[in-house]
This record gives sequence, C-alpha cells and structure tokens, in this order.
Amino acid sequence: MNLRQCEIFRTVMEMGTVTAAAERLNVSQPAVSKILAQLERELGFAAFKRVRRRLVPTPEADALYREICRAFLGLDYLTRVATDLRDLRQGQLVIAATHVIASHYLPEVLAPFLRKHPGLSASLQSLDSPGTAQAVASGRADLGISQFDVAVPGVRSEVLCTSEAVCVLPPEHRLVAEACVSAGELAGEPFIALAAVNPLRVSFDTLFRVTDAIPRTVVDTPLASTACRLVMQGTGIAVMDRLSAEANLHLGVVLRPLSPTVSSRLLLLLPDQRPSSGATRAFAEALRDRFAPLEKQGFDVSQSRPRKLPA
Repeated sequence: MNLRQCEIFRTVMEMGTVTAAAERLNVSQPAVSKILAQLERELGFAAFKRVRRRLVPTPEADALYREICRAFLGLDYLTRVATDLRDLRQGQLVIAATHVIASHYLPEVLAPFLRKHPGLSASLQSLDSPGTAQAVASGRADLGISQFDVAVPGVRSEVLCTSEAVCVLPPEHRLVAEACVSAGELAGEPFIALAAVNPLRVSFDTLFRVTDAIPRTVVDTPLASTACRLVMQGTGIAVMDRLSAEANLHLGVVLRPLSPTVSSRLLLLLPDQRPSSGATRAFAEALRDRFAPLEKQGFDVSQSRPRKLPA
C-alpha cells in the first residue's frame, strides 16, 4: 500500500461514496474507482460491498481504516512540524558572537526577533572572534558575529557595519579637552592594549611606530570591558573600535575620535558549505537591518553618547 491508496481509502470510508470522495480530493471519479480497485486486488479481499449505489465497508475495511487513521495522525503531526519550521514557529537558533556584541548589542536584536517568532528558542554563545568563526565552521553555531576577519575554511563573511577607532579616557584626563586625539599625543602615555590576536592591535602598533608616538603598554587584555574598567581605575588610556567603546560608556569613560582614522569591520559569519535554516536567514536579515544604520549616525563628541540601535 502506498500513501495515495491510503488517502483514497480513508476518504471513501469517511464520505461513503466514490463521487463524494472524488469531490473532496479534487480528482475525477474514475481515478478514485481505479485506485480503489487496485487497492482491493493488492489487499486480496473486498473492502466494500456495493449496496444501492453506496459503499458499505467490510469488517476487514473497518479494521484497516482504524490503523490507517493512526498512521495519518503521525503524518498530520509531521506536516504540522514542517509547516511550523517553514513559518518560524518551531526550531532553535544557535548564535555565536564576541563578548561585547553578545552582551550589549545582540539583546536589542534578539528580543524583538523572538517576540515576532515565539515558537523559536535561541542559544547565545559568547566567544572571541576566532572561536566564533570556528563554531560556525564546525556547525556548533548557525551564524556568528565577529569583530575582525578570521580565515577559517567553510565560513563566508559579510560586513554588517564599519567602526572607526576611538580613544578611551578617564573623565579627568587632559586629552578630554580635545575634540580629536592625534596619535602623536599618546607618546609615553600609560596604555591598555588589545590582545595580540586582534588585528586592530597590529594596526595601532603600526600607527604608533609611523607617528613615532609609542605609548607605554602596562596591560593587554582581549576584553573591551576590562580595558575600560582599567581606564576608570587610572591604569592608563585605551584605543579600541567605537562599538566596543560605546558599549562601556556606562562605566563613565569618555570617548574621543582618533586621528589618523583606523577602521574595523563588524562581520556576519555564515556557513559556506551547508544551507542555512529559515530561522538563520531571518535572523541574519534582522542583524543587517539593525547594524547598517550605525554607519550613518553621527558620534556626539561633546558627550560621548553611544548611537542606539533603531527600535
């Protein structure tokens, strides 16, 4: 027995006539009769008695009908699951992102996304940029957000937005009076550096050498939040991408643009060798919608205000 035969048999049982069954299934009456006759030959017994133009099911047909209904309950369930997956009413989304993005920016994107698709659940993993790329490549994450390029096979990237570097200062620092801090003014300053794995660290080191303005590195750390807390403790000043710095304005730090400008890119990472789910594609689009406007909004130098994501 195949699925089409079962469907025809069940409909005839429920409708009582071939004509009514054909109308419900939107097929011709001869087609229903042909499939029903083929089914009876394969079963080896008569499923119906013809009584006054109606089909009266045999006891064997009644027993078979009960079993087919049980089977169709499973098929109906599978159909609902497939429909829910298509319409984003079911499924889990695993997102990997750097610490500052996961803790500060993603909640503003993820919360409305989950409200729009209440059947979905999400797992948010906070990793460094290399770890984020590896999670996407290995399939442990559906998508990732990285703050710099990581060459990992099986991952494709696209730019969500660019972010220029800023100088992070304690409120009482002399450079707060400047509208823009030049690299030359950092010579000899106690300095909190990014971790060596971050390409921005290489860019800053190159800039300092070219301008002959080498700050005095006292701490290096991979976390922008740690660097900003050290700034507020008077340990030194820091230079980092604007998104990371703005996420820590609540600590009381003051931001000033750096000259010459050094830019970094916020990257969306997606698997290159396997298809993405509908939920992944929808969330990727939500990320594009939210981060793209950040490039167009200005930076309030006088008050070091962050640019909020649009509602």
